[in-house]
Amino acid sequence: MKQLVFSAILLFTAFNAFTQNMTHTTPVRKRFTIGASVGGGVIHFTNGLESSETQGGFSLLNLKLGWFVNNDLAIYLNTPGQIYELNNKDRSFEGYIPSVQYWAADKWWVSGGFGVALDMPAIYEKRSELDEKNNWGKGVLLGTGYEIKQTKKWALDLQAHVFMASVKLDNGKSREGTSFTMGLGFTFY
Repeated sequence: MKQLVFSAILLFTAFNAFTQNMTHTTPVRKRFTIGASVGGGVIHFTNGLESSETQGGFSLLNLKLGWFVNNDLAIYLNTPGQIYELNNKDRSFEGYIPSVQYWAADKWWVSGGFGVALDMPAIYEKRSELDEKNNWGKGVLLGTGYEIKQTKKWALDLQAHVFMASVKLDNGKSREGTSFTMGLGFTFY
């Protein structure tokens, strides 16, 4: 139910911003760029838990930091992630993914990248000796977004990402998961 309410608020905000932005401003995409997004999504584990498990949850502050190669192409370091629950404790399934982002149209972009994945206790969880530690692996990130509000220096966009990762566990096995998230993003040019 929380995800439904959050999605409705997100869509209302996007529609409101879109209708207020009937005049078009072309952004100046040059040099250094930084962005963040927040949203929600679904994460599905195919291996590494007691059973195949799907959970809904929040996608906390996902950051991207990069540089524009030209007006339509940027290179970013993305930090996708989603919170899930394991043994009544929150964990974060995330990554540090070098990515390429390309504007296929003036307001629509696509991105993709490959990098390091991390499965760890959520930063706000109190840790104990019995908790599962940090697990490292590899991950792939695919994404798309539509800028609903553009100015010369910043943009507000709706984003969707698919993050697929596999991390090694202490027992020699692996935890494999796929996260699909949607969110509202803000990018500074």
